[in-house]
Amino acid sequence: MNNSLKAGIISGLFAGIVLGTAYDITTRIAFSLDLFESWWRPIISNITVVNIPLFSFWGIILGVIYSSIYTLIPKKGIWKGLIYGLFLYFIVTIRIEFFSIAYSLFLNAAGHFFTGFFSWLSYGLVLGILYKYLCNRYNVSKEEKKIVQYDMMSGLLPGAIAGFSGGLAASVFAVIGQVTGYWGTIIAGEIISTLDFWMSQAGTHILINMIWGTIFALFFPKVYNLIPGKKILKGLYYGLVMFLITTFNLTTWLIIWYANHNLWELAFKEILGLSVGSANAIVFGLVLGLLYRRKPPK
Repeated sequence: MNNSLKAGIISGLFAGIVLGTAYDITTRIAFSLDLFESWWRPIISNITVVNIPLFSFWGIILGVIYSSIYTLIPKKGIWKGLIYGLFLYFIVTIRIEFFSIAYSLFLNAAGHFFTGFFSWLSYGLVLGILYKYLCNRYNVSKEEKKIVQYDMMSGLLPGAIAGFSGGLAASVFAVIGQVTGYWGTIIAGEIISTLDFWMSQAGTHILINMIWGTIFALFFPKVYNLIPGKKILKGLYYGLVMFLITTFNLTTWLIIWYANHNLWELAFKEILGLSVGSANAIVFGLVLGLLYRRKPPK
């Protein structure tokens, strides 16, 4: 294990602890501002004991990714950590709250916008400080290795098509969950299951995933040479990594939170509901890898 990776693990661990602590503090503030739906508040109340190990785990995962893409992040030192934290806020919190808004969960969206901003910013700040300190301490080379990056706009059209395809796959699995009753969107603590809702959910998944698929594809050319495999496999691996960071990451939070309050039925539905996100990620990645053509770096 090289020193850069060690620095990512250690700094990610402590930054994850800060992430969990910041989330707990900002959640209390959000309650005082009358944010979050009333049925959701008890689920995210008094969960520090589970959030610290949960966020520490994800802090390590995200710290390892930070160490891997460090040279691709703009600015230097601590600023890299802050930019990374804001990037996570964008692709994790803002992305998922698109769905909350689509399902009229406006207070939940506002609450998570508020808590997510300060939590991810705190994570990025601590990560940036500790990683820089550890790199200096362990004599990690300050010379940033050159990674060939391709034109971001080259991923625009393939990303839109891949996002649409992934959204279509996600909508199929979302509707299957509604029809069978095994998983689906939880509104006010209950699974909603009506014909109109099935149809609207299909449209929602296609539209939102098309938008975010296009956004994710813009970053694909930047990390292209860091991803193993060739062509289609590169796209697949990229799709799975983005799924890991976003949907899988947040779903583990929900599963742990529900289980902590003995809401086992809802926790189980979230586990099964991962099929929606995984279907989107796999199809998105395969289509992106198939359609993407590199343009010479500028």
